[in-house]
Amino acid sequence: MTGLPVPKAFDRLAPPLQRWLWEQGWSGLRAAQAEALGPILDGQQDVVIAAATASGKTEAAFLPLLTRLWQGGGKGVLLYVAPMKALINDQHERLSLICERLEIPVYPWHGDIGNAPRKRFAAAPLGVLLITPESLESLLFRKGAELRHLFGGLEAVVIDELHAFIGNERGRQLQSLLHRLEAALARRVQRVGLSATLGDMGLAADFLRLGQGGDVRLIVSAAETRALQLVLKAVLQPPGDSDHGEAAHASIATALFERLRTANYLIFPNSTGMVEFYADALRRHCEAARLPVTFFPHHGRLGKAERESTEFELKRGHLPVSAICTSTLEMGIDIGSIRGIVQIGASETVAGLCQRIGRAGRREGETAELWQYCVTEAHASDADCVDGLHADLLQAIAVIRLFLAKWYEPPAANALHYSTLVQQILSLIGERCGVTAVAAYRLLCVGGPFGGVSEADFIELLRSLAANGLIMQDANRVLLHGAVGEKRVNHFTFFAAFQDTREYRLRHAGKELGTLPLKRIHGIGDALIFAGRRWQIADIDHDKLRVELIAASTGKLPKTGGSGMPVHDRIREEMRTLLAGTDTPEWLDAKAGEMLAEARHHYAALDLAETALIMEGRTAYLFAWCGDATQDALACLLRARGLTAENMGICLKIRGTTSIRVGDALAEIAAAPLPAPAYVLKRQEIGTPEKWDWALPDRLFFDSFSSRRLNLTAARDFASRSG
Repeated sequence: MTGLPVPKAFDRLAPPLQRWLWEQGWSGLRAAQAEALGPILDGQQDVVIAAATASGKTEAAFLPLLTRLWQGGGKGVLLYVAPMKALINDQHERLSLICERLEIPVYPWHGDIGNAPRKRFAAAPLGVLLITPESLESLLFRKGAELRHLFGGLEAVVIDELHAFIGNERGRQLQSLLHRLEAALARRVQRVGLSATLGDMGLAADFLRLGQGGDVRLIVSAAETRALQLVLKAVLQPPGDSDHGEAAHASIATALFERLRTANYLIFPNSTGMVEFYADALRRHCEAARLPVTFFPHHGRLGKAERESTEFELKRGHLPVSAICTSTLEMGIDIGSIRGIVQIGASETVAGLCQRIGRAGRREGETAELWQYCVTEAHASDADCVDGLHADLLQAIAVIRLFLAKWYEPPAANALHYSTLVQQILSLIGERCGVTAVAAYRLLCVGGPFGGVSEADFIELLRSLAANGLIMQDANRVLLHGAVGEKRVNHFTFFAAFQDTREYRLRHAGKELGTLPLKRIHGIGDALIFAGRRWQIADIDHDKLRVELIAASTGKLPKTGGSGMPVHDRIREEMRTLLAGTDTPEWLDAKAGEMLAEARHHYAALDLAETALIMEGRTAYLFAWCGDATQDALACLLRARGLTAENMGICLKIRGTTSIRVGDALAEIAAAPLPAPAYVLKRQEIGTPEKWDWALPDRLFFDSFSSRRLNLTAARDFASRSG
């Protein structure tokens, strides 16, 4: 790796690191690495380093931090937190090569690692500890009394892929864990966040050090200007094809087989089920042509061995290999050189597409490739008004245009996350062998990441936890685990903040292939496609959640759903701008250009530039051109007034109504005070989207859900404009 020569910064590094970098062919430090060196080496300021994938963020953090450990005789500890086990494994290999020169040990610590590294670290807590949030939760819970021994020498915490934590339950969990760790040590510890560039880096800084983002040093690397070969191809779904467009996807698989045989590619469908569809189809293409199989699946439900096999095939360079994957390969694990990205179906976020494209074309002088495929169908005379707008195609074009304009979604913030607070209360009780309600509130809410929770709401939450058997209070008013809580915290699934599902373990010939959320209707003889191969269920144990598979000639795709990421307001606005415009991006193929022209003609015919409401019989289509948080909220407000409204993405669909009734409902929404979430939501319709939602009282559950998923204010604003 080469970079800008900055001798003064380079000279501050430990001499063994300087020698190692010289041997690796470095001519100097890159600009971001040089800028980060001073504040990280001094250790007084938190730092966020934001740059594209493969831009040297890891070295920017660890070169000065390892220098600090070396200067202290190797006696300190560095804590590295990553969202994925695979990333920890990758960084363990990478950092071990550097740390070997400094005689600094590196310890991986996650669920797939045995006890030996943990015991070695516990015996002599020195060096670099690589850990997931779940394993850090387990460590605090199980070894609360030993935290000062284990982390007495903690110099800094490095959070990799910071953007992956912002705005979700794992992120709130991580904030709480770091706050609890500092509370146990009774001192502030430097934090260093490594992130992709976000729409609002100030929010990233505030996430890293909650409420003190203004004091965080932001080092944002200028985006690299890399060549990108881009094409968006529309594939027509034949008349009478299934709702999933399998014939169209089969034709895409054929095209990929013919095109992707000269280099390594990553193929991103929009669900685990479609990953399996393409892995199976491309495997069969290889076998039919009597060629080596060079297409392999990679997703979170595959077993560790299956995932690592795909990663190995990508890295070894024996043959050009493509991985069909979910977001599991968006992160920066080392998978060798990737020529290009295939995106099947519209991306839900610009940031996600940016992350994926960043995986390709990393070699100097190499052009990255993006092949975007969209399945669409010609507008039929009996189709509804939405079909003719080709929503998936529009969204794909809009996301790409925003990516090219360097716009990314700002990270979500300010959600209540009551479910995660429940987990932190239970975990804190375990860490401290009991805690008073006052101490828990002060630590987690007053000074911690749950600052939006009032004292009255915290008390209401504790009463609900007690009523559900999760906690109890002894004679000294100390909170302890209740009977249900004791059972829950001693189960291995406790340490994850996200929902654990009923997953069956899939096995073949004694080998674990992965897990799937099967139903009890599945039985012996049923066909299944998994790990890119076709199987038949030979035996199934519904009590032990275990399935034995044998190879078969037929299979059936698993139903696992998509990622469910909400679409941002800006994307829907861009879709409308696209429909109202006349320019056609040069990177559309002929069919995509034809479909865009058809969508524009349909948009004009419906007069959607002037009206938001289209009636077809007794079905209303309401075009708000807003993101999912706003449109979901608008659907809730309409349902609260007796209408059957649902968010279809490009618009809202309201069945069994009239234009007058819809107009009256919008006028009522605009005139009324903004309702509390409890008045427009129904618990049975929402279910339990987060892990501990079942233990929340109704009001707190609705407030928490609304804070994460709905924008009621924006929905009412739309209703006011529509009037």
